[in-house]
Amino acid sequence: MNFLLTTSWYLFTVNLISCSITTQYYQRLINQRTKEALEYKLPNSNNEFKQGVECENTEEYGEFDFVIVGAGSAGSVLATRLSEIDDFSILLLEAGGEEDDFSQIPALWSYNQFSEKNWGYYSIPQKHFCLGMNNRQCAVPRGKLLGGTSSINGMMYSRGNCKDFDQWYQIGNRGWSCKDVLPYFKKSENTQIHGDENYHGKGGFWNVEYPLPDSPLYQNFVNGSLELKQPIVEYNGKNQIGTSHIQSNIKHGRRQSLATAFLDNSRHRRNLKVLTKTLVTKVVIDPQSKKAKGVEFVTRNKKFHVRATKEVIVSAGAINTPQLLMLSGVGPKDELSKLKIPVVADLPVGKNLIEHLILTLMVRSDYTAPKICINELIQQYLNGFGALTKGGNMGGVGYIQTKNDSSEVPTIEILVSAPPHIDSSIFQREFNYNKEIIDRLLGTIDPQRDIFFYIVLLHEKSRGRIFLNSGSPIDFPNIDFNMLSEQEDVDTMIEGVKYVQQLIKTHAFRKINANLLEVPICTNFKISSKEYMECLIRNLAISGSHPCGTAAMGPNNGNFVVADTLQVHGVGNLRVVDASIFPSSISGHLNAPTVMVAEKAADLIKKEHKYL
Repeated sequence: MNFLLTTSWYLFTVNLISCSITTQYYQRLINQRTKEALEYKLPNSNNEFKQGVECENTEEYGEFDFVIVGAGSAGSVLATRLSEIDDFSILLLEAGGEEDDFSQIPALWSYNQFSEKNWGYYSIPQKHFCLGMNNRQCAVPRGKLLGGTSSINGMMYSRGNCKDFDQWYQIGNRGWSCKDVLPYFKKSENTQIHGDENYHGKGGFWNVEYPLPDSPLYQNFVNGSLELKQPIVEYNGKNQIGTSHIQSNIKHGRRQSLATAFLDNSRHRRNLKVLTKTLVTKVVIDPQSKKAKGVEFVTRNKKFHVRATKEVIVSAGAINTPQLLMLSGVGPKDELSKLKIPVVADLPVGKNLIEHLILTLMVRSDYTAPKICINELIQQYLNGFGALTKGGNMGGVGYIQTKNDSSEVPTIEILVSAPPHIDSSIFQREFNYNKEIIDRLLGTIDPQRDIFFYIVLLHEKSRGRIFLNSGSPIDFPNIDFNMLSEQEDVDTMIEGVKYVQQLIKTHAFRKINANLLEVPICTNFKISSKEYMECLIRNLAISGSHPCGTAAMGPNNGNFVVADTLQVHGVGNLRVVDASIFPSSISGHLNAPTVMVAEKAADLIKKEHKYL
């Protein structure tokens, strides 16, 4: 008995020491990385690869059946699924590096945007929105590491609306209707929620769960929405319009990127090779046969050429995919000719850039956030719950229809975020507001106390484009969102603002004495007038980090880049598999639909090569 007691006490003591060491590690890690984020200078080019690009000698890297460009959301899934076939050989090329312990902490996701994990893109100066930003340029965070943007985003699992995909089908994309794509959403999913029957998958690689515990504001949000006749729904199920808990891609409270979910299950396979810190500079296309033969890439200050015996698959995302295609001669003839790039296929690459728009409204109330020391927060995180497990400390999501009450497709997404928020320094860097705007905002709001409402425009009518800055892969592409160029988009956002104004007047929010903060911006207009709200939107709204549509899928009629098989029109052995192929907007966030596209693409490829 004494021996057992001694052994038990020894094990208990060891666990306490181990727990203490782990907590100290995370405390140091958080302190170090948050400080580094405040000082990190984002790059304005791919200069780290310059020596390799300018290298005179090109070495051969052998051959693989499939060469996949980009190990982001789509690339990670595709490489995993294709490597299930032992006869296939796959090379996966990623410009960034690996994930780490810090990037897996959901609540600190904004800090990852100021590190080498982010490409560092900004839009060109905008004419219609981002007017309150430095040089009128919007920040465009894109993940540059294994897992891509799924490794630095807010982790919300949101598929969109069933009718979004029916619209894809109606454009002429066979096999892309709602009933066609639902099995692929379910295939990747390992749901931990009690969702609508027949809408969710169990046993997939990608975990979906609710962050715990509920935000104290969640019940206010739900009850207020009910007062406005908005039902409680499961937004990835039968009905989307209404209010719901947020479903997140976390596992036991930690971020589960697509690299963690998929690549961690496949990198050991003998037929899959993954190269990081590798920039693909060109898809090699035979000018006579118009077939992709391989790619050129640089890594470790050397230049290489690799052959693809079956296909080159570009999964570099909605910004980098069109850049690479255009550098390779696939794109608008007039633009490529100006840069002296030989034209292989005259296609509208880079056109049809679609984004979501986000406006933040700040609300002052009697709500006070519970004060918890960092050690306790870390302990909670290590046990799979607590504030650190929540991206943006979100307290709930609502989908509303502002134009037609009978429509099943929402026009606006509403997110509510409970304090405390990120500190004011990273707040300024994240949104790129100019000094005048920041001074006025920080003189009014309290990130440690105020409630933030995020109003998201889901279906913008405005369209932007990606175009080359030069013929060099070293230079970043030009990003022109052109958002709010259509007045209808402004009017829809104003309806979203009015909805939040109604929401905070409900009994549920009056109980906590909620009042919309009047930020001293646009003071030449009457408060709450249409002109005032439009001024706020044009100055303060930001891009939603959900770009898509720049290599759109549809018939070969001059308006689209890829067919419904995802093969590039007029170019053999070349596919695009990522959010670039979305032909129209999505009523939700883009990560889940991108994974669906990759799952379906893998089956299309397996069938074509007679392995399915």
